[in-house]
Amino acid sequence: MSLVLKKNKRGVSNVGRQSLARIYAIHRWIAAGRYPNVAFIAERLEVSARTVERDIQILRDFFGAPIVYDSWHRGYRYDKTFSLPPIQLTEGELLTLYLGQRLLSQFGGTPFSRIVQGALAKLKAMLPEKLMVDLDLLDKDISFAVAALRGDAEKLAVLYADLCRAIQDNCSVQITYYTASRDAVTERLIDPYHLRFYQGAWYVIAYCHYRREVRLFALDRIRQWQVTERKFEVAADFSLEAYLQNSLGIERGPQVYEVIIRFHRDQARWIKERQWHPGQVMEELPDGSLVLKMHLSGLQEVKRWVLGFGGRAEVLAPPELRREVGREAKELAGLYGHI
Repeated sequence: MSLVLKKNKRGVSNVGRQSLARIYAIHRWIAAGRYPNVAFIAERLEVSARTVERDIQILRDFFGAPIVYDSWHRGYRYDKTFSLPPIQLTEGELLTLYLGQRLLSQFGGTPFSRIVQGALAKLKAMLPEKLMVDLDLLDKDISFAVAALRGDAEKLAVLYADLCRAIQDNCSVQITYYTASRDAVTERLIDPYHLRFYQGAWYVIAYCHYRREVRLFALDRIRQWQVTERKFEVAADFSLEAYLQNSLGIERGPQVYEVIIRFHRDQARWIKERQWHPGQVMEELPDGSLVLKMHLSGLQEVKRWVLGFGGRAEVLAPPELRREVGREAKELAGLYGHI
């Protein structure tokens, strides 16, 4: 983001980004004839009165703004026409802002929306009107689908906020957790380390005192929770990168396997265009097919992934995964065998 400034006789101030955002907000309120006073500005921008007074002084001294205090309206106004130089965004920055707006929209109607609306309001305060209209017009040219949030959005938003606080304050959390694979509910004390969003669902990576190891918990399966006053320290040997390195996406298991999958030539070009795993190795075969090798802990996630390719993907290793995929394929054949 760049700002084109005209130097006045005193030169141009070295204004920081936060101060610049406030200055543009103040300018817009004054230019709109809202007669903002110090109390109004301080409340809207959540800063002190002294900070507001300093920003107004910068507007006067370094931007040459003809600001006067109107005693009748009890607020500031311009005594002649004045405009600030526009903030210039590159195409990449404009697109990033647009995409961020749309991605955050999935939290509309939840407590998240208050945070989102506040952030966007601050951005809009420092952008020209035309630019914000242009963002909306981009809908004609660009669209994308965001995975629907799994679980009750209102409940998840409250839980998310509580877990954020627990992570920041290093406080353990007592949870009532539903394990879908066992159809069982258990009480657990966890030390939350990290929140991760993956394919429409939120997860918390946490040390589980019940299992005595770091585990992954889906937020939508936490039935009840209570942030405790018990303090914890993150295990010295814990690394988020190491924890996720043997995962295809989010799931992990107790054992690391070398997974080898052969893709039909119809799929090979598409497979080699993407990085599916940081440690993946690909080998193109003479017949046009492709072999993908990865080291993964846990097989359920990769099993579902392979099944999505139908007969265009064959598991070569490990044998446990090959048997599981074969069993699922037989069940599918039984369902559709009459066609």
